[in-house]
Amino acid sequence: MNKAKKFISLISALAVLVLTGCSSLTNLTPDRVPENSSGVYTLTMSAYINDGSVVKDTIEPFIVIDGETIPMTAVKDMNKDRIYEYDYTLPKGRKSAKYYFLLKYKVENNVSDTNKNREIKSPTVYKLEPVSRYIVNMQNERGPVGSSVTVLGRGFDKEDKIRIGGVVADTEYLSRSTINFIVPPLEAGKTYDVELVGEGGEVWIGSFRVDTAKMGISPESIKMPSGDFVTMIFNIGFNAPKGGYPIDIKTNIPSSIIMEEVIVPEGQNSVSVMLKGAVAGKGTLYVNGLGFNEKVIPVEIVKSDQASAPAMQEVSNAINEIDAKANKK
Repeated sequence: MNKAKKFISLISALAVLVLTGCSSLTNLTPDRVPENSSGVYTLTMSAYINDGSVVKDTIEPFIVIDGETIPMTAVKDMNKDRIYEYDYTLPKGRKSAKYYFLLKYKVENNVSDTNKNREIKSPTVYKLEPVSRYIVNMQNERGPVGSSVTVLGRGFDKEDKIRIGGVVADTEYLSRSTINFIVPPLEAGKTYDVELVGEGGEVWIGSFRVDTAKMGISPESIKMPSGDFVTMIFNIGFNAPKGGYPIDIKTNIPSSIIMEEVIVPEGQNSVSVMLKGAVAGKGTLYVNGLGFNEKVIPVEIVKSDQASAPAMQEVSNAINEIDAKANKK
């Protein structure tokens, strides 16, 4: 009989292991908990019990923190989901706390009156470490080069910069909770990572898609006699970043047009450049800038019977000057 009882007890114990083997506790507390002025933080867990012999109303959830075992309460309207929480007050002067979860319950056991109590512990010890520097949101997730984007959060300082696609953007510090940045020149049609960079480390903010922008150019078509000139204005719509903003201009009638390289000076949003007519010809200027649509400017340089020798000499001198600069580079 003793052997039979031992055998039955062994079978019973194995059955308990099988029934409870997949039971688990899951920490639902975010990895990064924002710091708050009250110092109170809600720690949450969910319980999964794979045991059909659980005695109803015997489940007791606990959190073990600061050496104390403290009862947790069921989240309102989620009793059936077995989700529990505890509002923990972090002591003044403390920056972190370690904790784990514990669940106790009873099971029905027809074989023996012993070993009715069950206990599950969380698989690891967790750490509560509120962060004083974090991002709430980025108010826009897409826009053209030069657009202004607001970032909300906490813990910003005047040294913080926004980096998008690896490029440091012009950043304006407004307060500990608000900063703005200008989308820097980047290739349009792509999505880039946005990061907060400063003495407090790097924080990933989100993703930003750069849409195509339109450049303002005046005049939008050119027709003039050889030896004459016209002033062209290029407006990018935002202040050029450090080092200036280069505009790439190509043409299919290079012998007809004299024009220096175009760069919008740092801190300015436009630049004016002189274009001179040389040999008669008809063609196009192709204007491109990082983040902008290509702009096509029709150009026609016509012969001028009234063009004086000094005027033509001025055109020739201008061509020689540009060639000399190109040779130096």
